[in-house]
Amino acid sequence: MSLGRDVASLTSLCLQNIAENMQSTWMTDYTDKNMEDYNFMYIEGPFNQLAGPLVQQLIRILGDSHKLTKSGLHLLLQPHLTELSLRSCAGLVNKAMVQLVTVRCKLLTTLDLHSCSRVPAASLASLMERLPRLLKLGLADTHCDSLVLAAIGIHCRRLQELDISRCKKILPSSLLSLVYDVKSGQFCCQMMRVLLLQDVTPPGDPEHWLYALCFVLLALPSLEQLANPSLAQAMRLLYLRTLRPHGFPPGNFPSLVEVAKTRAGRGGKCDGPVRTPDTSLRLKKLEDLDEEDLSTLGSLCQGLEEVAISLSNQTKDSWSLVQWPNLTHLTLHCPEHPPRSLEDIVSNIHPISKSLRLLSLQNLLWHHQESVSTLLTWCPNLQSFQSHFTVPHQTAIDDAAELPPWPGDPLPLLHLHTFSLLLEIEDALPPIFQHKLGGFLVSLLKGCPKLESLSLCGVPAPLDGVFEVVYGSPQPQPLQRLREVSLCSSNITQWGASLILRAKNDLRTLDLSHCKDVTCRDHHQLQEKARRDKRSVSITWQ
Repeated sequence: MSLGRDVASLTSLCLQNIAENMQSTWMTDYTDKNMEDYNFMYIEGPFNQLAGPLVQQLIRILGDSHKLTKSGLHLLLQPHLTELSLRSCAGLVNKAMVQLVTVRCKLLTTLDLHSCSRVPAASLASLMERLPRLLKLGLADTHCDSLVLAAIGIHCRRLQELDISRCKKILPSSLLSLVYDVKSGQFCCQMMRVLLLQDVTPPGDPEHWLYALCFVLLALPSLEQLANPSLAQAMRLLYLRTLRPHGFPPGNFPSLVEVAKTRAGRGGKCDGPVRTPDTSLRLKKLEDLDEEDLSTLGSLCQGLEEVAISLSNQTKDSWSLVQWPNLTHLTLHCPEHPPRSLEDIVSNIHPISKSLRLLSLQNLLWHHQESVSTLLTWCPNLQSFQSHFTVPHQTAIDDAAELPPWPGDPLPLLHLHTFSLLLEIEDALPPIFQHKLGGFLVSLLKGCPKLESLSLCGVPAPLDGVFEVVYGSPQPQPLQRLREVSLCSSNITQWGASLILRAKNDLRTLDLSHCKDVTCRDHHQLQEKARRDKRSVSITWQ
């Protein structure tokens, strides 16, 4: 184990020890003397000497283990904290606790109050007024409303990330209050990069919500991500330049046309049409974009780096990814049945393949064995590959009695650290398909020196032979960084699993669940081997 991991483990052990003895050792005197005093600034004791990140880690450990009490949280709210998450102890956070944060933790740049639903909106607004240094704020599942968002807009001028997902009191006008101060006539939160509005669909006129999203997109020049199910619909309005809705926005707020002109740096009155540059966006991440919108909405944000595309059940020949040369994260998934074929879309990935760092292909048909290996050869800089394929019935080849030897050349993926392949087989695969799949895995594993996580679920290829060939390779030793291996429902025996355990690596978990050729006795023998070799490996089997 590296020195860095040793230090991290020692730190974790020390904090765990403090957590175990928190009630009996650290809190008795504090509870007796200071519990009812909310407003003192400094607390003499061990935790004002502990680095802020360690205090935060201790709060998380205590919260996750349900050992944190009200008095314990009082003791840990230290003035030197710059980051504070109360998500793990949300049930303890009430109006009085928020007041304590207001008094003591004035240097906060990051605050997460996720699920702190016992705090009224007025208290949240008061807290926002006292934390002008905030860069990142999480208020998901709270009573956040227009009052709170207006306070954020006026007082948290440096804010870059805001999560108000699942907040039921947010209205279309609430978003406007976040980005525009009607009293001063100035735009707010101009440094905002990320705004998360997951599962937020206010009651009332749905069109007003769409135009509120348009207002936000135009008002925040630095916005890189806006997560909301209605985002694509709002972007369509911007693309079509439909910026003159009836009855929106409410009084004292500028019109969408005026906001667009302000964004473009063109002041003054003008009744002419808003030009395309006025509505171009700096979004770098789009989630769940429909395939049919790629050619239109994609043109609004040409600096896109991450996108998840929902494929229809019919082949589309018109879309392309060429417009996004900076794309690093690509997810393609088919939510409908019958699913689309990998072979139908693989050519669409080619133009941007060299820039990809993450590629996720979900619920696609996989017809030809070579398709995945061909695709991966186009992606030399890939760091994570995740896939879920259905392999349809394959016609057996009669003259395939003698299987060709597996290729000896590695598939060079020098940066890949995560590989996941989940297969659903509609019918028994012919030997030639299984054999070629095994050869592909041999080439892959030989060419991934940085691989840390390997998941092969439902893979019928002979994995015993795959690992025999891989670990039989000459120096340098393969897969030395391997930490997590899942072979759930795959074709492997105790022998193949023992090869992984015997190899030089940093293995922590080995999942052999539902592997029909691994018995209960095999499982015990593998566990015993790990104990004899003094390896801390969790081996799962059932």
